[in-house]
Order: sequence, then structure tokens, then C-alpha cells
Amino acid sequence: MTAWSLDSVSLLTHGVHYALVVVGLVGVAYLLGPQLAPRAAGVLPRDDHARRVAALREAVARGALLTAGPTTAHARPAPAVALHLPVAVVASAAAAGVHAAMGPLHLDQSRLFGLFFAASALTQLGWTAAALQRVTPGLLRAGIALNAGTIALWVWTRTWGLPLGLMPTPEPVGAWDLAAVGWEVAVVLSCVWLLRCLPPASYAGLRIAPWADWRSGAVIVAVVSAVALLLLSLSGASG
Repeated sequence: MTAWSLDSVSLLTHGVHYALVVVGLVGVAYLLGPQLAPRAAGVLPRDDHARRVAALREAVARGALLTAGPTTAHARPAPAVALHLPVAVVASAAAAGVHAAMGPLHLDQSRLFGLFFAASALTQLGWTAAALQRVTPGLLRAGIALNAGTIALWVWTRTWGLPLGLMPTPEPVGAWDLAAVGWEVAVVLSCVWLLRCLPPASYAGLRIAPWADWRSGAVIVAVVSAVALLLLSLSGASG
């Protein structure tokens, strides 16, 4: 692989990393904005009473008060879809951000390692994009396999290194890789939970819930993930 090609891979991974940081911050602003200034922005708080009031107002405005109600105007998603699916998507994107950030550093050490980190970032980002479009049991199983495999490889490299002279001694544990493993564990657990609690018939047309319907736990994970990725990016911590 030529130096120009390696520079292109490094530039790509840097771009993915910073793009995810920006998207995360924008997402945090979107999630917290209505909560911080609901009245100033004219947005109602996200609770059941506010939803019913908004549905009734919309029905009156459309002249369809008799046909609209809290169950028909706004059907809330199942708890699993409103909590575990957003957590899986956010955590997968955050883990991709870590691999993208660490790609150039490992590329300087070894082409193989650098390309692995770049491929991991793109694969996790691809899984995130697929989960945003439509969720299937196969996609959830792929998320489990991908992230569990990455976690197992991380444990191996931090415990024994790698054979064939690739990594003669174990690598030290850093802040970046601890964050990545935490997010990958969240993806695995969320996907396992979704496979256990969603009946087969519910996968038809299943998509992630709108941001306004995310459970508070999912919102917390999104905010913490975006802030953590930003702080890691600014800290200069090793991985």
C-alpha cells in the first residue's frame, strides 16, 4: 500500500471520528433543547399528559376532534424499542468513533492494525446506519457477533498480546479502549435484550423510535456518550 493510500485511510478515519463528535453534540442539543426551554421554544415536555394535550389541540385545529385521541394520534413505541434500540445505535456509533480516532495512531505503528481499526469503525458505523433503517433479528445477531468478537480480541490483546510477532507483549489499557469496550458491551446487551423481548411478528417494519419518544435511559446514554467522546478527543488520552 502506497504512502498516499495510507494518508487517505488516516484522513478518512479522522473525518469519521470528528463527524461523529459533531453529530453527537448536535444530537445532544436536539434531545436536551426542549427539556431546557420547553416554554420558550413552544415545545411541550415529553410526558403522557403533554402528548394528550398536543394531540387534542392538533385534532381541534384539523376539525377532527372526534376521530383523534391519545391512542390514535400518538402511539408510543414499546419500551424495548424506545430504550434498548436507541442505546444500541448510540453505543455502536460511539464505538465507531473510538476506532476511527485510534486508526491513524495504529496505522503509524502497523498497516495491519491501522486498517483493522478503520474497518472496525466503518463496520460499526454501517451497522448503526442499517439499524436506523430497519431492525431484523439477523441484524441484531450481527451486532452481537461483531461487538462480542471485538471485545474478545481486546481482552486477548490486553492479556496475552498477539501471536506471530504481531504483538509480542500485551498492550496497556487506555481510556479510549475502555470507552470502546463499554459501548460495545452496551450494544451486545441491548441486542440480546431486544431478541429476547420482541416477538417475531413485531419485526415487520420495525424501526428506531423517534427521538422525542426515547426513554430517559436512552437519552442519558446519548448525552453521556457524546460528552465522553468529545472529552476523549480533547484530552489527548492514549488508547
